[in-house]
Amino acid sequence: MKTIRKILVKLVGIKTYLSWVSKIYITLINFGFSKSKYAELYFTQKIVNEGDTVLDIGANLSYYSYFLAKKIGNSGRLLAVEPIPLFAQVWENNMAKYKTENITLFNCALGDEEKKAVDMSIPIVDGVVRHGLTKIDGQKNEKVHEKLLEFKVPMHIGDQLLAKENLTQLNYLKCDVEGYEQFVMPSLKNTLSKFKPLIQIELNGKANRENVVKFLLPLNYSIYILVTDSLKQIQQSEIHDYNQDFYFLNNEFDYSKLLS
Repeated sequence: MKTIRKILVKLVGIKTYLSWVSKIYITLINFGFSKSKYAELYFTQKIVNEGDTVLDIGANLSYYSYFLAKKIGNSGRLLAVEPIPLFAQVWENNMAKYKTENITLFNCALGDEEKKAVDMSIPIVDGVVRHGLTKIDGQKNEKVHEKLLEFKVPMHIGDQLLAKENLTQLNYLKCDVEGYEQFVMPSLKNTLSKFKPLIQIELNGKANRENVVKFLLPLNYSIYILVTDSLKQIQQSEIHDYNQDFYFLNNEFDYSKLLS
């Protein structure tokens, strides 16, 4: 399989390869394949409702955005953040079937300061672009890769970026930024405090995980994990016991329909 991928990238180029891969993935999910492997993605269909406003941070090739847009419909609103221009182009192609006026893509990074440019990179392993391992270069990729695709992208503080959108609600937020969540989430403090969205977040790294949890708990959030097809609450002391997405539910709302 790796050899086939390497050949395809050489023949058609990285952009076309990623476009093909993402379209195949979306088609398979549309037909209900790999429900156990991608349980978190399927579970968004229980979380999100028609008319909701949703935020996809680290939108990548549109895997979450596509199905979020499908569920919220024309009366909902999707905001997506994807800093890598290459990924943003594939994202826009995949999302072309949906109405553009209720969908916004921000081609930038989010962080704790405003910068005209930060360095980001994507590792290439065995000739394959690992588009799920994109990092801001101060984080340092832990493994040695044979090559890196490098980009310079603008960075914005989350609250400042969203303030221009005149949001009246934010129901769901998904964040997957490869260990940078500890900087992205505090940049959204005002937004989170105001709208109290349900948060689904990948948390790699011990410090990253602990910092995000310490930030969110004082905002009246509790921690959950997905077990089968419902959410189970866990304690702060258990956060290192699981290797999966975490869900943060604000205690002001009734989420009993999602709980085990």
